[in-house]
Amino acid sequence: MNNVITQTLVYLSLLLIGYGFKKAGIFKVQDADFLKTVILNVSMPAVAVNALKDLELQTSFLWCFLMGLVTCTALMAAGAAASRREPAADRLLYLFSLNSFNIGNFAIPFLTGLISENGFAALCLFDIAVAIFLYGIDYSVAESRKGTGGFSLKLLLKKLFGSPITDTYLLMLLLAALHLRLPAPVLKLAEVAGNANAFLAMLSIGILFEWNLDRENRKTIAKFFALRYGTVLAMAACAALFVPFPPDIRLAVCVVLMAPSASVAPLLTKNAGGDGARAAQINSVSILMGIAMMMGIYLLMS
Repeated sequence: MNNVITQTLVYLSLLLIGYGFKKAGIFKVQDADFLKTVILNVSMPAVAVNALKDLELQTSFLWCFLMGLVTCTALMAAGAAASRREPAADRLLYLFSLNSFNIGNFAIPFLTGLISENGFAALCLFDIAVAIFLYGIDYSVAESRKGTGGFSLKLLLKKLFGSPITDTYLLMLLLAALHLRLPAPVLKLAEVAGNANAFLAMLSIGILFEWNLDRENRKTIAKFFALRYGTVLAMAACAALFVPFPPDIRLAVCVVLMAPSASVAPLLTKNAGGDGARAAQINSVSILMGIAMMMGIYLLMS
């Protein structure tokens, strides 16, 4: 218990440092773009290599992938039902923000050192399922509403296989299936680069964090989070009670279900013609909610 509380306080402090330095003019929003580039292309793939270097495949990983697909389907259905009478901009808000998770840039750094190797692999498979929904089904629904097209297999494949993180996931899963290991110097390099990931990730999130909730948006935000966490808590209960997960994988899946909305959700919402500013507000609130909920579920189940 002391470890998770200490780690949560450290990561929250890093977030506040990034936010405070931005307000003081030391950091700019553009600095977060550089940090995210380093994270997505260097430190996060290094974390994946280091965490999956001794992986042994098991059937539970397939259940993790399916759990990701089922969860995204449930969130999409809940969002569509809740926003059916709302303006188009609000329907897009639910589409991208409700139906996504920030796993690579938040959940994995947050859980580093707290979950097992198999638990980390579970997050990877869950993350791939979320990416398929976000850049496949969600994007297609948004484009259809704009009247500019529908499902784009080319875009989906580009987003999936053009991501260094996803490519690393797949490479390490392939090596595990073939019972191969990377050379020791590569693993050492991954260890050094990966150690910086949590620091960089939380600092960049702090730089991007905003807390300027308009009174008129508070009702929408409250409704959004009641629906999101009502749905994911139900999914976590199903995972804990009915899905045949080993204890360490069950813990990882239930905790990651509490993760914030994807950091790319505001941009996708804006590009689809929605309210990007409101999506950014929800994203910032979801970070604080995610920290509290992930820590709570972890402490409850560990």
